[in-house]
Amino acid sequence: MAKIKRKSVAEAYKNIDGYEKEELIQSYLPLVKKVVHRLAGRLPSEVDIKEMINSGIIGLVDALEKYDPKHETNFSTYAQFRIRGAILDSFRSQDWAPRSLRHKSHKVEAAYQRLEQRLGRPATESEVAEELGLTTEEFQKLLGEVSGVVMLSFEELGFGHGEERFQADELLPTAGPDPLSNLLSGEKVSIVARALDRLPEKERLVISLYFYEELNLKEIGEILGVTESRASQIRSRALIRLKNYLKSVVKE
Repeated sequence: MAKIKRKSVAEAYKNIDGYEKEELIQSYLPLVKKVVHRLAGRLPSEVDIKEMINSGIIGLVDALEKYDPKHETNFSTYAQFRIRGAILDSFRSQDWAPRSLRHKSHKVEAAYQRLEQRLGRPATESEVAEELGLTTEEFQKLLGEVSGVVMLSFEELGFGHGEERFQADELLPTAGPDPLSNLLSGEKVSIVARALDRLPEKERLVISLYFYEELNLKEIGEILGVTESRASQIRSRALIRLKNYLKSVVKE
């Protein structure tokens, strides 16, 4: 391994035998677990950590095979995005969320979109509840139910933690025809900044504390003086508004 570490990772992986490749992969497992740990804390409790690690290893091997030293970044940074992408790809292919839950999430997103286009301002919970034919309490419960779907769909846009945020597609080409993914390249930093400015103050604070300060929902709830579940509902509201805004920009 000492000999391998003196070479570039890409050169090493392409020129060593199977045993040494396995050894090199093992040496980067802590990086896989680091990415898994970050994602797991933000995804539904139903996710399987072992499956996430297995998918992450696939991403790591992909990074080892494709890393180009000409990239203006080191291998660990490059690998994190490949690992993260492989994990999210596995969720998309497995379709872990029940279809009924995805349908509920889409209904909520559509209700916010219709109302806010009509009102020209952020819609309140009571207004969205009325649009959906629900009481405010029923709507808040619904926000809690779809929280995981909303969170994962936003994760897929590349909105990562700390040094990950807004960087993935500066290092990697966008995979697939998803217009939202395509949007989050080039001018995505300014676009997302404008989207954040459109959020109500409390929602903007929750997004800032969650994505930038990396606090968990319990900690955010304590700061706001609300329960953890209520903090989750506020986060879901904010992410739905952000996603709808990004969709509207794509159409322009």
